[in-house]
Amino acid sequence: MTVARFSKYFALVLILVLSTACYSYRVFPKEYGKLERREVPRRAYIINAELKKEVAILLASEIFKITCDSLVDTHIRLYPLKQSWVCGQPLTASILTLGQVPILLHDSYQFSFAEVKPDRTIYRDIELTIAQRVWFWDMFVFNKNFEEKAGKVLFGNYLKTIGD
Repeated sequence: MTVARFSKYFALVLILVLSTACYSYRVFPKEYGKLERREVPRRAYIINAELKKEVAILLASEIFKITCDSLVDTHIRLYPLKQSWVCGQPLTASILTLGQVPILLHDSYQFSFAEVKPDRTIYRDIELTIAQRVWFWDMFVFNKNFEEKAGKVLFGNYLKTIGD
């Protein structure tokens, strides 16, 4: 393979990677991104803190004030985050336009945990809808924290759940 041919293939691969590797996360519904806490969160102890991603999402949600004191009334048992995948077909439009057309890939996650209290246990399954936007100009967006966005959606859905 000649150097000229290799450089053409390399440039093509680089363009394809750059056009699809620029992403950011979006919260759905959008209103959940602006919700603010009105009361002081309850203190809680996480039983299985080895689930790092789930702990980070719960911390970002600020539903509970997490403590190291296992003598508090509320204990939280986390379950692994489940994700349902979406079709990647819209990526074709992004590749063909070199990332100039923004696309949204709506992912759905199932965040499950149990609130263990002295007198009862409450199981919660909360669906998190977070879209990953793929767009060339998101290369310049530096706030790509999935756990933070998932925490906002978790907080909004939790408030909706306890309000029902």
